Order: sequence, then structure tokens, then C-alpha cells
Amino acid sequence: MKTKKLLSAILALTCVVTAGSCAGGSSDGGARPESAAPAATTAPESTTTTTPPATLKEEDKAVIEQIETDLPVLENGTIRLLANFDLNPAAGKPKGVALEMFETKCGGKVESILTSWDSRYDKLSTMVLADDAPDMFSAADLDIFPGNVIDGKFQAMDAYVDYDSELWAPMKHVNDMFSIKGKHYIGATSTDVGVVVIYNKKTIEENGLPDPAQLLAEGNWTWDTFYEMMEKFCDRSQEKFGIDGWEFENAFAVTSGVPYVDYNGSELVSNLTHPSIVKVQEYMLNLKRNDIPVPKGEYAWTVHPEKIATGKTLFYPQGSYVLFEPDNKAVFGEPDEVMFVPMPKCTDADAYYLPSIINGYSIPVGAKNPEGVAAYLNCEMICRDSEEVRAIEENQVFEDYGWTQEMYDMLLTTRELTEEHPVFEYFKAVNDDVYDCVLNPSKESYNQGIPWSQTVEEIKFELQALLDAANEKLRNI
Repeated sequence: MKTKKLLSAILALTCVVTAGSCAGGSSDGGARPESAAPAATTAPESTTTTTPPATLKEEDKAVIEQIETDLPVLENGTIRLLANFDLNPAAGKPKGVALEMFETKCGGKVESILTSWDSRYDKLSTMVLADDAPDMFSAADLDIFPGNVIDGKFQAMDAYVDYDSELWAPMKHVNDMFSIKGKHYIGATSTDVGVVVIYNKKTIEENGLPDPAQLLAEGNWTWDTFYEMMEKFCDRSQEKFGIDGWEFENAFAVTSGVPYVDYNGSELVSNLTHPSIVKVQEYMLNLKRNDIPVPKGEYAWTVHPEKIATGKTLFYPQGSYVLFEPDNKAVFGEPDEVMFVPMPKCTDADAYYLPSIINGYSIPVGAKNPEGVAAYLNCEMICRDSEEVRAIEENQVFEDYGWTQEMYDMLLTTRELTEEHPVFEYFKAVNDDVYDCVLNPSKESYNQGIPWSQTVEEIKFELQALLDAANEKLRNI
């Protein structure tokens, strides 16, 4: 089963406010979720929301009101979002600052049409065929571009969004990554780190290890220090292992700066034999050969995040969404013990290259109010770098998610690092055949101890044929 589900708790926060030479599996290797966050609001089939909406505090509303903008009041203020989450959070949940701005400055309204994650594209096709297309579709899953653009589900947004404007300049380099022949198909308003390395500070201290957050601050959170810490910690006789979870392999691969499948602006490119990918795979093979990962096969191919709290596992890479869910966060330890850092930097790289996600939306073919979508996205861009808005976010993070100041500061750091050098893995967004061709084979060095050279020989021709077919479609857009 293909499982590229929305990191919905991250989205819940970014709906509150948008901040801002290195270039899972079952017992039989079947795919496991790369994220498993429940949707903020779901329904088996489409439903227009009826729950009482959340509101901001009066003082926060006043802050938004005082922000000067040149946003126009819309003639048609209603935009319809098809998603497995509700952009209008229910009462008691943090309300998005951009949504508040859209409503008060533009006379806007977001009507969320809810559907299940698995059926959202089927529902989109049904609505388009019925001449009832939604106006907006979340791009946060990174599965719109290029595959669903090639298949004609989404339209270019350049007639509505001014990507060359001063407002959009901070995200121009990101949005250009999702363009074909100069036309943009995603309105990305921010990036965020897709996977972070969660750890327990008490375990670090008790084992005489350096704090990864401090290593990061010193510029020394690298592949080498990451490996050294795990090597020192591991002891099979005590069932102590360095790393667990389903999300490490692909997240670690892009820290080389090179994805398995890249998009160079005109075509999709296979990087299976790129020196950086080879180096990544050698590193993961060494982890396996030195018995550093939790041997999932000995635990019925299950993962055990609770072993972070008990001091039996050192690191747990996972989408940071889990830290926005208080019950899940508590699995890793006491509130003041849980901490995270981004994935480590390739030791000889010139910068951090991190697994990246986006907060953004696309406009389906047949949308009736693309101008309204552009106005909402402009609100997100205005809010993303506002110090006043950031103060609102900070209070909400502490009050609603129980974060510490240290965690929030790290969140801002990971966002900053990610936005400087985002890396997107395009094999997940071409089609199911490309996804299946790469996903599990790319994990075999780490999970099964199979040399990468063997895997490459098994999949390289199939992958290239699939990319050639996709590139032919790209050329015809």
C-alpha cells in the first residue's frame, strides 16, 4: 500500500502561522507509513464542515487587524478546499492567522470539503468531471508535482500568483522547483523539515554523550558524530540500539543533497549511481553490519518509540508532527526530557541538506475561484515572516502543544536550515510504479544488509524506462 500521508499536525501548526562533495518495511520488505499522523478532521466521503470554527484571542485578532496590507476585498470571497483536513479548525483548536487575515482583510471564507486521504484524488476527478471542481488542493504531501500535473489534474498558477513579486521572493527558489517551462503549479508559502531526530536528554546525559542540540549549535552535528554516538551507546547484550523508526532511510538519503530521483527543471533524472547516493548507501550498510539499528525483524517488524523514554534506543527519526500531539510526545519521555534536532549534515558537505516538506496549495483544473486562492496564499506569505504573527505562534505552541522554549527555538532553526537548501524527493510524486520501484529497494542496505550495487542492477533499467515515459509527457505539456 502506498502511504505518503499528510503530516497533518505540522499542517495544523502552519495553518496557525507560516514561519518561516555531497551535492519501512514489513517482514517481506513491504512499504510502511512514512508518516502516520491522523488527519485533523476526516470523513469517509466529502462533507462540508459544520463544526463551530475556532477563533483567535481578541488581542491576537487586534494584532492581525493592525498589520497593513494592500489586499483587495474579493468580489467572490468563498474558496473551496478539498482535503482530508479542515482549514477551519473546530472550536478549542488554534485558528490559523492567515485564515483570520483572509477573512477580515479580503472578506474571504474557506469552505473545507472533507474526504479521506486515500480517496482525495478520486473525489477530485469526480468533482472535475461534474464541473464542480474545488478551488484549492493541499500540496503538503508532495505528490502533486510532477505526476498529477502531467495527468492534467492541476493548472498553472502564474496568472493569479505573482511569483516574481517582492512578497513571493523568499519562496521563489522553492516554487521554481515545481515549475514546467516557466509555469508554476504549486503555491508554496513555506518549507519545513520533513523528519527530525528525536531523543531523550536524560539518556544522552546518563550515557556521557554530547547533546545533539549543542553539536548543532557548534556546527558539528554531522554523519560522523551521529555514528560515533550510536556506536558508543549500542550494546546488544543489553538490547540497546542506536536508531529506530520507519522514516530514517529516505530522510537520511537526502542529507547528501541528492535525491534518488531529481527534477532539473525540464526532466526527471535518476541518481541511483550518483556518488552522493552511493556514499549514503555505504553509510547505511555500515550501520546494519555493525548492528546499530533496532533489528525490526526480531521485533515482528514493529517499531518501539517508547524505548527512547526507557533509555534503550538513542535516536528516533520521525516527522515532527508527532511532537505536536501531546500523548505521542509523552511516549518519548517527560516533557523536559524530549528534544529533537534536524538530520545530521553530511560531514564534508558545504551546508545542511534536509528532507523537506512544504506548506502550500495547488489549483485544480476547472476551479471557479483561482483569484480567491491567490488572495489566501498572499495572506500566508504576509504572515510567514511577521514578527507580530510569530509571537502569536509562539504562545500557541507553548499553550496548546506543551513545548519548551528550547524546542521552539529548534523548530525555528530547522525551518531556517530547511529553507536555505531544501531537498525534495521526486520519486514519490511521479506515479505508483516509480514509487514502488525505488521505495523499498532504497532501504535494503539498512534493513537487510544488501549492497547498493546489487540493488541498482536490479532496478536501474526499470526506473529509467519509467522516467523516460514520464519525461515524454513532461515535454508535451
